[in-house]
Amino acid sequence: MYGSCSSNWFWINLIITPMKMTDLRKYEITFLILASLLITFASNLPYYTLFFYSPANFQFPELSSAQKFYRIIWYTCQIEFSILFLSFFNYYWIRFLLAKKSLVVLNILLILIYNSVLAVLLFKASYFLGEIAVGHPISERFAFNYYLWKFVYITPASIALALILKLVISKREVELNNARLVEENLSNQLKSLKDQVKPHFLFNTLNTLSELIRNQSREEGLKFVDDLSVVYRYILEQSNHDLVDLRVELNFAQSYLRLLKKRFYNKFNSEISIEEKYLMYQIPPLTFLLLIENTIKHNEFTDRSPLMITIDIDRNEIRVENNLLPKTSDSSGLGIGLQNLNKRYVLLSGKEVVINKSQGKFTVRLPLIKDRTQYRS
Repeated sequence: MYGSCSSNWFWINLIITPMKMTDLRKYEITFLILASLLITFASNLPYYTLFFYSPANFQFPELSSAQKFYRIIWYTCQIEFSILFLSFFNYYWIRFLLAKKSLVVLNILLILIYNSVLAVLLFKASYFLGEIAVGHPISERFAFNYYLWKFVYITPASIALALILKLVISKREVELNNARLVEENLSNQLKSLKDQVKPHFLFNTLNTLSELIRNQSREEGLKFVDDLSVVYRYILEQSNHDLVDLRVELNFAQSYLRLLKKRFYNKFNSEISIEEKYLMYQIPPLTFLLLIENTIKHNEFTDRSPLMITIDIDRNEIRVENNLLPKTSDSSGLGIGLQNLNKRYVLLSGKEVVINKSQGKFTVRLPLIKDRTQYRS
């Protein structure tokens, strides 16, 4: 019933936690640098070995260790710079040189032309600067062929790097945008569900206050107003929170139960028994208000058959239980309130509320939420 909401929260936590939209540029640059280094070392490795071991039929000049090191640095930096330059050009800059409203074939042709021109310019610059920096250790023809064949494969490799990165980043941006839309939708749902509680609570408490003023002393009415202000302040303060500590929610529940005791006297009793170690767990605010209101709404209780509500912990779940004194005219089933509570739990934790009616007892079991970063633990 609520599987889709639960799945949505899973993907939100999976996507948004590791990466935000503002972090994408850092990942782009890191990817290009590491990928270009890998291609550089892979392509130059056979040439590096010539400095330390060359076949008998291969004429290679004797070089000192410093000269070998210097040449390895040059050939590494030259290829790395070329790949990075071509990759950055194809990823960041080429879009400014392409026609925005034209045939795909034309843009592909432009990409090939631009990269060919750049490859030729980089080839000539590398050959010229290489002669100045390290000379041509074997021969000019060998150096010419070395630089030429390097650009034959690093040019398409650089274009491929840029295309792969574009695909990865585009996919991630779509995922992040979808996750943001899902999160906004879930937040709106939660707000709607919480707002449904407030009118219901206000209506019932005003009715109670009206009865107290008519049927009891002014002093009792003022005491009730004091308690009511404490309870309603809690509702206002927690209206923007999805979760609160169980300790805070229980303090509210105790205040609210005192109000009900003033209203129903001997017809109503309650008991709360929760160990200290569970009080730092979390719960959606106004959960107990909804459950207590639901119990009062669907039961018919008297001085001889009072309603008893207990709140405790059983098997690491919050258990809210009452004796069944169903109204004979009540045929509303579980009601919208409990359905909404279940939706709130699914949206916030991916866990469902367990509702059981048996042996003269009505029991609601609420999952304990450890903290917001461990929804899926």
